[in-house]
Amino acid sequence: MNKNKRLETRNRLSPLTVFLLAVLALYVVVLIAIFAWVFLTASKSYDLDYKTFDGSGDSNIFGLPKQFVLFENIMYVYDGFADFSLLDMFMNTMLYAVGCSMSKAIVTCIVAYLCARYENWFSKIIYTVVIVTMIVPVVGSQAAEFQLVQQLNFRDNMIGMWLMRANFLGMYFLVFYAVFKAMPKGYYEAARIDGANDFQVMVKVALPLAKLTFLSIFLILFIEYWNDYLIPNYYLPNYKTLSLALYQQSRKQGLDMTSGVDISQVTYLMTTALCVTVPIVLIFAFFSKRLMGNMSVGGLKG
Repeated sequence: MNKNKRLETRNRLSPLTVFLLAVLALYVVVLIAIFAWVFLTASKSYDLDYKTFDGSGDSNIFGLPKQFVLFENIMYVYDGFADFSLLDMFMNTMLYAVGCSMSKAIVTCIVAYLCARYENWFSKIIYTVVIVTMIVPVVGSQAAEFQLVQQLNFRDNMIGMWLMRANFLGMYFLVFYAVFKAMPKGYYEAARIDGANDFQVMVKVALPLAKLTFLSIFLILFIEYWNDYLIPNYYLPNYKTLSLALYQQSRKQGLDMTSGVDISQVTYLMTTALCVTVPIVLIFAFFSKRLMGNMSVGGLKG
C-alpha cells in the first residue's frame, strides 16, 4: 500500500510540476520581499536613512530602520494633504469600492440569471453583446464618457459612480451565466410546484445557490476598485481616495506644504502605499479560499 502511494506521489511530481512549483515559490518570495521592503521603508526616518541618497554618503535603503518611526510617518501623511485627511480618504475609498462592487455584482448576477434561465432571442442578443464587447477594444471613448457624465450630473457624485458601474458587461457575466446554466432545473421545478412565482424562484432559490460565487466576484471587484485611481481622478474631485492620494503624492500634487514636511519623499510615499496595501492583504488573508475556489455549484441528491 505504501509503495503504491510513493509511486503515485512520484508520478504527480513530474519535471513540469516541479518547475511550476519553483516558479510559484519564487513569485511568493518576491511578493513577500517587496511588501517587507515597503514596510521597512515606511518605518524609517528620511533624515536618518535617506538624507544621503543623493550620493554624498551612505544611505540605508535595504537595512533595518535606524529609528522606528512608522506611526510618526503616518501622522505626517495623515495631515499632509491639502484638502483631505487620511481618514477621510479611507472612508471615500470604502464608499467607492463597496458601492461600485455591489452595484456591478448585483446587476451582472441578475442579468446572467435571466439570460441563463430564459432562453430566447433577446437573451442571445445580450450574450452576444457581452462577447463582442470583450473582443472588440473600445478606443477613444473617454471623452464621450466624460461628456455623458457631465450631462447626467454624475461628476463629483458618489451615487452617480455606483450607477455608472451598474452594468453587466465583462468576464464576470460569463462566470455567473455558467453557474446558473449548470444549476439543475429540478430546483426550479420543485419551487414552482410549491407555488413560487418567477421572482420568488430567482430570489429564494437561484440567487442563494450562487451566493459563494457572488461573494468571490464581489471581493475581486472590491480589490479592483480599491486600487482604482483613474476614475476618481476624473470624476470625483471632492471624494479623494487613497489610491488617488498615492498617485498625487508621487506627482507632488495636492499636498499641504505649510507643515514643513515634504511627504513626497520616499519614506512617506511608502507609508501611504502601506495604508493602501494592508486592507487588501487582510482581505486576501481572511477570504483567500473564497477568492481561489468558490466557482462551483452542487447538484440534486437522490
